[in-house]
Amino acid sequence: MASIPNPIIKLNGLTKQYNKKNVVDNVSLEIPEGCFGLLGPNGAGKTTTILLILGLIRPTYGKIYIMGNEILGELGEISQYIGYLPENIGFYPNFTAREHVDFCNNIKSISKPRAEDTEDLLEWCGLEAEYWDKKTMTYSRGMRQRLGLAQAFTGNPRLVILDEPLSNIDPLGRDDLIQKLKIKRDKGINIILSSHIIQEVEQLANTIALIDKGKILVANDLLSLAQLYDFHEFEIISPKGSNEDLKRLFHEIRQSKGLLSSPPVLLSNKIIIQTTDTNSIEQILDKLEIPYYLAPIEGTLMNLYKKIVRSN
Repeated sequence: MASIPNPIIKLNGLTKQYNKKNVVDNVSLEIPEGCFGLLGPNGAGKTTTILLILGLIRPTYGKIYIMGNEILGELGEISQYIGYLPENIGFYPNFTAREHVDFCNNIKSISKPRAEDTEDLLEWCGLEAEYWDKKTMTYSRGMRQRLGLAQAFTGNPRLVILDEPLSNIDPLGRDDLIQKLKIKRDKGINIILSSHIIQEVEQLANTIALIDKGKILVANDLLSLAQLYDFHEFEIISPKGSNEDLKRLFHEIRQSKGLLSSPPVLLSNKIIIQTTDTNSIEQILDKLEIPYYLAPIEGTLMNLYKKIVRSN
């Protein structure tokens, strides 16, 4: 990954040893603003890396910078700007959801939090209002997961670290929360996402890193990685453009000789293409001034993951 100006997190030679074994092995990584996905097999070093970033365990070697500040074993004052959802979250069994979120808001907020701030978060996470004042000992796993997400976003954080955030959530609820996390991301909250569900990372992350045996295998945006590993199927997505704009773009691309490996396919809100020349595609997008963006087709991240991890 190229050097990033003012990365939200920077790791320099980060190493963590247990019983003389490197669980995190000389990791140097710059994490840009936006949503960053951390992927890898079980035991790859993902959670240990997260715990090091949070200052919950100390590195054996190396340095960690968060928001430009070097972290020496503890986060200090910047911790109030960081949210965290661990993979296995625990709650005070006799506290209600409202009491948990109030407690986190009181710890992290500079000024006294308002009751509506708590209720906004509980509503945002999808926890039904009838459970807001019931003790968490009565909650299902999915309800506890939703409450954990609400807690992670208390106090107007600049950075939120989520470890397996949508485990225990049903498929429809997962889709809803992915859309809600996209809104948080697009509003400027930086997110680090570690998940075994690759589709989640593909939908949310701007950039990704693959880690295995404690080492970073690759780190870059998905478009660059797709090109690097010879995946040539892409989609031009229309988040806000009109159907007429999409048809105009489709016509322009179809008329471009030698640009595509096969004829483009026009769908309701996107165009599917095969090309080895994404730079020219992006130039056409810029020329037409249409609000579209280019991305690898859905499923590319899974194929990249298999190819890179199996070859390691």
